[in-house]
Amino acid sequence: MRRTLVMIGGSVFLAVVALFGFLLYVLLASGNPTYWAGDIAAFERLDVSNPPPRDAVLFVGDSNVRKWETLGADMAPISVIRRGFGGAQIAHVTFYIPRIVAPYRPSAIVLIAGQADLSDEGGRRPEDVLDDFRAFVAALRKARVMAPVYFVSIPPQPMRQSRWLGAKRANALIEAYIRSDPSLYYIDVASVLSNAVDQANDDDFRWDGLSLNAKGYALMTARIKAALLADGYGKRPASPLE
Repeated sequence: MRRTLVMIGGSVFLAVVALFGFLLYVLLASGNPTYWAGDIAAFERLDVSNPPPRDAVLFVGDSNVRKWETLGADMAPISVIRRGFGGAQIAHVTFYIPRIVAPYRPSAIVLIAGQADLSDEGGRRPEDVLDDFRAFVAALRKARVMAPVYFVSIPPQPMRQSRWLGAKRANALIEAYIRSDPSLYYIDVASVLSNAVDQANDDDFRWDGLSLNAKGYALMTARIKAALLADGYGKRPASPLE
């Protein structure tokens, strides 16, 4: 009996070690943009089978875009393209501009990213996030993508509340930088996703404390859609991508 318990205990220990090793691999590997190559290839296959509209507003970024399944309906009558992948960092989106941004010839770009940049395992500073946003804009212009860019502020998250001060600093730095370029716009969603004591609203997030729920997306929709409509998007339908 004792031998059996020892064997079971040993098996459980090995399983825990293997799981920890796998999670550590994912954390480290996901910092490399090539980790998302499969997701990008899936977008390209989708573009062949179901070509997206031209002159649409491109939403690109992290899991907040990937999981926004109601984006098209939420933004109507604005024509949109949704290209969010995993826990993408801003630099990852920049890396894939030639494949999932430039080919669409978007009328505007809405960037929703930055949360993963400041996650605990990366140890990146708010100043690094600003530098990555600058690099994103520079890469767009180098690729002759001259569409206006809307940066959606990084909101607080219940599971990353300790990183909120860094996120606020990154938001402030990016907002100040955006004021220097008339082709860039800042959309504040952080203020509506935080409460009176400057913490994340648990009611706006799913059980994991990281992903927005329907209520959270409704708040995002109100801010982003209002900004896009005010700037004239949605007044004419987008044409098919050739």
